[in-house]
Amino acid sequence: MNTLELKNILIEEINQIEDKSFLNALRTIVESKIKKENLYDDYNSEILMAEEDIEKGYTVSHNEVKAKIDEWKKK
Repeated sequence: MNTLELKNILIEEINQIEDKSFLNALRTIVESKIKKENLYDDYNSEILMAEEDIEKGYTVSHNEVKAKIDEWKKK
């Protein structure tokens, strides 16, 4: 059984359920999965952007970061 077939079976079975609290629980599970996948996509996108910055030479030394932190601490 492929993914599309499984989705269609689940849709048919969900359409038969009338229990609102069960459907809400199922919705929470699905939304959680979607949010988790979006987090991975965002994370991977940020990694790629950071790698591009490094390749372009857009970096900050450790000492520069420490100096900036010291500035923030004074505020």
